[in-house]
Amino acid sequence: MADVDINQIITTLKKRFTAQNQFVFWYDDNGDFADSITEIQAALADIAEVVVMEPGHQLATKQHLLTLSRQKKALIYSPTSEPALEEDHLRSIVWYSGTFSADSKEILRKELGLPDDLKPFIKQYTNFFANSRRRKSFSRYDVASYQKKPELAIMAVLVHLDQPIVDFFDLLQELLAKGVKDNSVLADFEKFGVLQVFWSEIAERFGYTSQQPQLEELMTGMYLTVVYQQMDKPLPKSLTQYDLSAHGANVRTLVQQFSNRRESTTAQGEDSFDSIADLVWRDIDGDRLFKDTKIDDLAKSDVFPRFDQRILLWIQERLQIEDLDSRLNGKTVVETTHQRLETHYGIKPRFARLYRMMRKAWYIVRNAHQQPKDNLQGMIDDYISTGYKMDTDYRKFTYYYQQAGMPEQFAQTKKLIESIYVNNYLDNAIYAWNQELDYSEIKPKQLQRNFYRFHVSPEKNRVVVIISDAFRFEAAKELQKRLSHEDQVTGLDMNYMITGLPSVTYLGMPLLLPNRKLSLDSKNKKMTVDGQLADSLEHRQEILKRYNPKSAAYALDDLKGATAKGIRSKFTGQEVVYIYHNQVDAIGDNKKTEDDVFKATEEAIDEIQQLITRLRTQGIVQIYVTADHGYIYRNDQLKETDKIEITKEDGDEKSQRYLISSRKFETPGIGHQKLSTILANDDSKNVYYPKTANIFKAVGSFNYVHGGASLQEMLVPLLEVRTTSSRSAAHDVELELFSMNRQITSLTVPLVVRQSAAISSTVIPAEFKLYFINDQDQQISGQTMVNANSRSVSVKDRMQNVQVVLADHDYDKQKNYYLVIENMNNGEKTETPFTMDIADLNDFDF
Repeated sequence: MADVDINQIITTLKKRFTAQNQFVFWYDDNGDFADSITEIQAALADIAEVVVMEPGHQLATKQHLLTLSRQKKALIYSPTSEPALEEDHLRSIVWYSGTFSADSKEILRKELGLPDDLKPFIKQYTNFFANSRRRKSFSRYDVASYQKKPELAIMAVLVHLDQPIVDFFDLLQELLAKGVKDNSVLADFEKFGVLQVFWSEIAERFGYTSQQPQLEELMTGMYLTVVYQQMDKPLPKSLTQYDLSAHGANVRTLVQQFSNRRESTTAQGEDSFDSIADLVWRDIDGDRLFKDTKIDDLAKSDVFPRFDQRILLWIQERLQIEDLDSRLNGKTVVETTHQRLETHYGIKPRFARLYRMMRKAWYIVRNAHQQPKDNLQGMIDDYISTGYKMDTDYRKFTYYYQQAGMPEQFAQTKKLIESIYVNNYLDNAIYAWNQELDYSEIKPKQLQRNFYRFHVSPEKNRVVVIISDAFRFEAAKELQKRLSHEDQVTGLDMNYMITGLPSVTYLGMPLLLPNRKLSLDSKNKKMTVDGQLADSLEHRQEILKRYNPKSAAYALDDLKGATAKGIRSKFTGQEVVYIYHNQVDAIGDNKKTEDDVFKATEEAIDEIQQLITRLRTQGIVQIYVTADHGYIYRNDQLKETDKIEITKEDGDEKSQRYLISSRKFETPGIGHQKLSTILANDDSKNVYYPKTANIFKAVGSFNYVHGGASLQEMLVPLLEVRTTSSRSAAHDVELELFSMNRQITSLTVPLVVRQSAAISSTVIPAEFKLYFINDQDQQISGQTMVNANSRSVSVKDRMQNVQVVLADHDYDKQKNYYLVIENMNNGEKTETPFTMDIADLNDFDF
């Protein structure tokens, strides 16, 4: 402990060397400062010689001192105590010299700023304070937070608690995060003599006692106590040894705080809330213990991940029998999935994907028996209003299923959804569409070949057209929804167009160009527009410029890495700009990657949204988003019975969803249209296509297909976006405390909170956590999470009842305590003062 405060010692020693004192004797009883003599010697070099008198060297030291001149001063340092009088050969010199003594413990106490009454504490834990790093860490803590039980500060140092306030709940969480088996910190507690104090604190705060206390047993008691509290049930008699409900407030607060820690398992293999839960589950044989527990009770708890598995499997069972009215604790399946997404495990990707997957499955099952309209326009109107949602739900279901690792436990749901989507929905919808498909009934403005004529040519302002290959109508609806939340998007109009047949890129891209005469070379899969090839970006730009010289065409990928200045230069002076995007079709048309098409769709939505944001900042206010064609995707492998054998002859062009041929034939299950009708020319060929979701036997991908006649392939979006470059006025929604009572009378504090306004383009959803702190900013409760995301204009709908559980402490009725409402998006906090008037904490009852 020699380096406690060497500077202070050196300063004092310098003062001792006066004119009267040639020598200063320092007997260091325990040799506490032996390691610092070299430093002291250097500091006194211009004042005095430092003589280290080792045991048995008194006579030699005396002889040396007597040889020194009167002007030469010396510090005689002995790392042992002063000898008895009869053994002290230097006593005669000591009588007329100065003396010095350093109480290392007293110096340390002053250095740490500890009060006088903690001097015995320093003495008791000398071994701990012998290390400068530990002393430095100890000194960082606020004395007032541990003065009543200073051993807590030693524990805080050993668990590396990184905060000024020493709080037992916080240091216990740090300890638990380092593992409940063979915890090395507990070994340090024992080494430095605070292990018994630790377990005494555990007993006092949580009621856990044992002849041989173990962290694993402690956490088993805590987890089980909270589970049964959440279920509002007493622990079974067989679990009496784990019953900590007499200290339920503290147990629940600790478990809540621990479960809300954002740290996950680290690279060092430290345990987290989740891994401890798994360990406890195995110890108690949770599968057996909770085997007969009602699903409604399990749904009240969020301690063990197996409860979420049971809930998800229960939803699967309900879907299998189309029981869409079943409820868990009064909540529908959809409400239950939303509620579980806000729990400890529900917010994690593993379960979040599964809950979202099952919600989409519920929507699909709900709409399993919807029948298509009986006329062409009716089918179109139904699809663009609500019908497209079936494709969105299937896309989302499959995407989450894939992201979740295609879990075998939900194979039944997967099979059910595939059956409904393909057999009930796709086949019926496509067959009905092909029974009514007649190009003469489609309004000219809705034909893809007339896009430029009706939408681009009349515009007086600059127009940017984003054409995303295979960007389905349903995906554009999701993009529309996202953009509607941006206040810098001033207008959104969703319309549609009907593609030509076949619904493929080499036909759809040219149809979106200005044109007077269209011709298809089906053998080479090339289109000419007014006699000019339109098979590349360069060729399409030439066609655009022919109609308007102030036109340009770019690939979206070429704009991604461009600077703001670079983008500005590309658009300056241009009146019409086409931007081509190929994310979905590039993935889907490759057999090796076709199963990633729904992931590619998500990425396409992201990329187009980001592009619109960049264009907006450059003052571009008029944007169209459309596509060359859509697609059909089903996740299950096609059977041979889903493939139609059709002969291809010379001059024919055949793919999975279409055949272009000069022949004329009628075959059951196959429809056809004249190319002359589609392209408004005199082409005598016909386009043949399956009337259902089946495909022709042909080379290519099978799960992802397009080219045929279906709403999914032919009805493409026409989303008009109007923007402003003005600065966004959007801000996070606020969460306000609506409860009027500011006096706390129970450890369970009921609160009413109100979302300040409905979510809109200028009011952004936010997640908040609520908890109580004392006047030292020390958290004294668990945390309650609140999602403020309601779009309702009704104030009543935006109010929520929540509970915050306080730790079982001694609270001062004369002091203020504060409810903190913390915005998880930006960290902003509001604090509301409360007073405590809790009559008897021991009577607390969940």
